[in-house]
Amino acid sequence: MNTHQLFRSLLIVLVSIASFGHAMGQVGKVKGTISDPVTKEPVIGATIRLEGLTIGASTGIEGTFELASVPAGIYKLVVSSVGYQSQQIPNVRVESGKETIVTVSLQEDNKTLANVVVKAQKITTSEVAVLTETRQLQQIAVGISGQQIQKTQDRDASAVVRRIPGVSIFDERFVVVRGLNERYNTVLVNDIITPSTEVDSKAFSFDLIPSSIIDRMLIFKSASSDLPGDLGGGAIKIYTKTVPDGNTFSASFSTSYRSGTTAQKAMSYVGGKTDWLGFDDGGRQLPSGFPSRNSIATAGNTEAVISHFRNLPAFYHVEDKNVLPDFRGNLNFAHRWFMGDKELTNFSYVNYSNTNQAFQMQQRRFTFLGDTEKYYQDQSLSQNVRIGIMSNWALILNPNNKLEFRNLFNQIGIKETVFRNGYNENVDLNNASFRYEQRSIYSGQFSGTHELSAVSKLKWVTGLGYTFRTEPDYRRYTRSRERNSTGVFTFDLQQSDSPTLQQSARSFSHVEEFIYTTRVDFDHILKENEDEKLRTTFRAGIYTEYKERAFSNRWYGITNPNRLSSDNSLLKQDPANFFNPTNLGGNSIYYGVGTNFEDKYTAQNTFGAAYVQMYLPIGTKLNATIGLRGEYNNQELQSKERGSGAAIKVTNPVLSPLPSLNLAYNFTTKNLLRFAYSSTVNRPEFRELAPFTYYDFVYDVTRTGFIPRADKPKLLNATINNFDLRYELYPSKSELISLAVFYKKFLNPIESKVFYNGSTVAFTVDNATEATSTGVELEIRKQIAPNWVALFNAALISSNVRAGQSDNMLNRNLQGQSPYLINAGIFYENADKGWQANVLYNVIGKRIFVIGDSQLSADIYEMPRNVVDINITKALTKRIDFKLAIQDLLNQKFSLVQDTNRDGEISDKDGVYQEYHRGSYFTMGITMKF
Repeated sequence: MNTHQLFRSLLIVLVSIASFGHAMGQVGKVKGTISDPVTKEPVIGATIRLEGLTIGASTGIEGTFELASVPAGIYKLVVSSVGYQSQQIPNVRVESGKETIVTVSLQEDNKTLANVVVKAQKITTSEVAVLTETRQLQQIAVGISGQQIQKTQDRDASAVVRRIPGVSIFDERFVVVRGLNERYNTVLVNDIITPSTEVDSKAFSFDLIPSSIIDRMLIFKSASSDLPGDLGGGAIKIYTKTVPDGNTFSASFSTSYRSGTTAQKAMSYVGGKTDWLGFDDGGRQLPSGFPSRNSIATAGNTEAVISHFRNLPAFYHVEDKNVLPDFRGNLNFAHRWFMGDKELTNFSYVNYSNTNQAFQMQQRRFTFLGDTEKYYQDQSLSQNVRIGIMSNWALILNPNNKLEFRNLFNQIGIKETVFRNGYNENVDLNNASFRYEQRSIYSGQFSGTHELSAVSKLKWVTGLGYTFRTEPDYRRYTRSRERNSTGVFTFDLQQSDSPTLQQSARSFSHVEEFIYTTRVDFDHILKENEDEKLRTTFRAGIYTEYKERAFSNRWYGITNPNRLSSDNSLLKQDPANFFNPTNLGGNSIYYGVGTNFEDKYTAQNTFGAAYVQMYLPIGTKLNATIGLRGEYNNQELQSKERGSGAAIKVTNPVLSPLPSLNLAYNFTTKNLLRFAYSSTVNRPEFRELAPFTYYDFVYDVTRTGFIPRADKPKLLNATINNFDLRYELYPSKSELISLAVFYKKFLNPIESKVFYNGSTVAFTVDNATEATSTGVELEIRKQIAPNWVALFNAALISSNVRAGQSDNMLNRNLQGQSPYLINAGIFYENADKGWQANVLYNVIGKRIFVIGDSQLSADIYEMPRNVVDINITKALTKRIDFKLAIQDLLNQKFSLVQDTNRDGEISDKDGVYQEYHRGSYFTMGITMKF
């Protein structure tokens, strides 16, 4: 039976489970608030009962009530009070182990029926709910609620995650936990591992998930057997909304101004007619019937081949444009349908954004002695379009069985125009790059939750992930002239029919990846107790994943095999005239093929995991969670060697036993101490195993996979031993003070580094021998006054790396790790007056961007940036909110600095590798609720 058939058969078996699961003493709760619609005051002494049961309650001085031990089912709730109309609320669903929240505004006897809000599910979006959830978790974890996300007004998950202790963001998209490189973190959306959104590395782009669809986000800093084993920093779980509060529809629109970009003039190359939708219109694609590599290599100077290149879109077609303000809009829809004793719910979302960013970038490259060898001044404009669609469905068959179908799709289009001036050794430079990137990312999950009995629960998920990324017709050229002269620039071309990636080249690449996933988890209470913390529980599960990828790249460049002299007028034309198709000819300049054997690869990854876990209360204060996870992973890759075309076949099967232990000692109900140990791994990505070479114009480097050598023929898996200790104090349900220390021991950590082969510089990956990482974290969440809450979290981290066989440790951190992280915020909320406001602060310490080599390049560091954000929201009416946000108020420069004097420190004596200002960002928006 092949993998596809196995998934299909398993799905059929699991779905059939939905036919049973009768209630066996399963109970839930009904809680709520009764208020007066005019005065908004609580109604005291109101009577609440469930029709058909003898269970009832009355409201207290705050208008609240609770019905405990309610058998799972669907009921009619009856509310009555002297001086008010009695109300009957149908279809109140009670689920086992969950709380159904009912909010009622009673009307006086002479008035009509009032507003009723029913939320028949466990509340997970509030700050208290998330704080309670993380406290009850067996692992060391932190989180952020949907309620807190609304207060920050963050646009997407990349901004949201910065508010979480010990977490930072790299390149405004990728998460770094405890200062560790993004490759050491695993991201799960609704409990399914997400695919990497980047071709070159293991990284998930958090800016793909809008904040408005996030129910909550949890970050696990200690591992357990039910979490993926491929993590070193943390496992980030994002849960999207599925079951709505009620029937709603809302629309939001905003416009933004970025300093240095909006209303400025900028050069942009002309793209396709559908760029505004995030799709290429096909004009950039190679047409069908385009000559093969061999045809161009053997007959590139013939009219039959040259005519195909003349028919390609214009190489140089630019316009001077005024940059418009950014625009964002989204629609949210939620609905609940009752079908007898069943309920169907939907939560859907459509988002569109069209944004721009322009900046001037300064770049320098240095000799071994630290002298400036190259200087670039780039004028860059990036135009970004994104369409996001989410549609989540839930079918509640009965109180014990629920099916869910979740869908998330993102379409992204990025058009990037870069003009570069500068110098290189003895010549002045005038270069340019025109790039378009299109990405389509889909994640679909079909899952079921089944309460098999009062003590047993089964949950299963099957998923499909799809990623398509293409860079059609990526163009770049270089021109030069004598240094410090006023002469005309001359196009740089190879005087043979073999082009280079930099000189008048155009490339066409695409990658397509499918991921098929199945997960099953079974929970069973071995020893029942009224106190949930004293129940002995058993958990077991499996996780399977099959991933397949196909990548190809074709590239060509204009060459000068007829050896036209540098004084030839053709080579001295301006770009608009030089790239005129009529200049191509067999006796003049023409395109050569650069595509080589290594520019194509296919890859497969087969992954299977199983785990068992026991939760054991030891007395009333101490509990232990003991687990063992086994993971089998087999990476396979097929490509060819450059030049010879000899076959490359990678097969890397590894079986990893991963034990874990989590202990918690509860001193009182308000403070506890946690200890955790786990063994985890970190595996290479497909791109890191592939020999494919890619030219990155922005950094002026090539990027390539692992380069085998005699002492290290292949890239190894990294293994990590993790130790954590954390003290937690909960002064109240919404407050937290915690202090944690951690220690990690790495064997064969994978790092990004510079490789210099004597003529070109490349960014690649390699294993260090071993490393250690030690840190301390502090988190404080405190209500400092009525309506005011303060948040503060910080981490201090130290690491040492051994890269050779010597016993001496190098005096540097792991690549990508920050020595400190600080997040702080003050939140104000006045619900009666409709005001919300907050001020947020974030900074990360300098971290190694890429490791240098011993021949040319020293280590390159990303320097700290102090970031301050301000958000204000005012409810104009019950249905209209106005929002104002200022992001990156200080607009400090983004800076990469190279340790050119190689003393291990960064000072004014070191050279600036790259620097620019992104610009402060001002947003005004309105949200309308219907």
